[in-house]
Amino acid sequence: MKRELTSTAAVTGSTLSARGRAAVTRRRVYRAVFDDIRQRIRRGDWPPGARLPSITQLAQDLHVGTGSVREALQSLQSVGLVKIEHGRGVFVESARPSAVLSRYFQDLGVGQIVALAETRRILEPELAALAAERGTSEQLAEIKDLAAQMEEYARLGRDFAEMDVRFHRSIAHAARNPILVQTIEGISDLFLQYRRMIDLGQAAEQRTAHFHQLIAEALLSRNPIQARLLMQMHMSDMLNDVMVAEAKTHLAD
Repeated sequence: MKRELTSTAAVTGSTLSARGRAAVTRRRVYRAVFDDIRQRIRRGDWPPGARLPSITQLAQDLHVGTGSVREALQSLQSVGLVKIEHGRGVFVESARPSAVLSRYFQDLGVGQIVALAETRRILEPELAALAAERGTSEQLAEIKDLAAQMEEYARLGRDFAEMDVRFHRSIAHAARNPILVQTIEGISDLFLQYRRMIDLGQAAEQRTAHFHQLIAEALLSRNPIQARLLMQMHMSDMLNDVMVAEAKTHLAD
């Protein structure tokens, strides 16, 4: 039986412009599609290596537009759940061994969003320091390229949520600590989910992109102290932005 995914609540009041209300609705539809496909993968409906139905088939099944499905699939690829092979289809990468942590946070409220931000503020500065010491030249160059792309996207007012997740995952892998890598992998989809749900605003997006550039430069310079400090500042700034954006989101509900 086909299921229809719609936004979970109506947006009312005069606190948002028509454009803002449309953006909130898009985020909710995106989240519904993202959650549905992710849960099917975790249930084993599509095992590792399986090819997902086409974007058109998924859109028809979920009664949403193909754009929402395409956006959700790109996000699922960013967190390592699927791989998009142009000309062949979308394939399941894994069910993520650390999915238990993600399930714990699923559908919970602002307290868990803040807890996630606090966890990242503890872990990511040390990952940045380790990446500066241990990352290969190729890994650090890729991180720098991602930072440059995000700064350009921010300048143009374009969304770079998936690149943001890739940036931090790439730093974790460059740190070469398998336990910490698994921890970050376990929260990457949560980070992307809430990154998509919450509109940080253009000023916050530009600050984020600027922090990424500074962090990438510290990594390329093999300066662990500076990389750690910049990441601490970035994570503290992000925590503040999450709390402010969450408050604005509640005004829209």
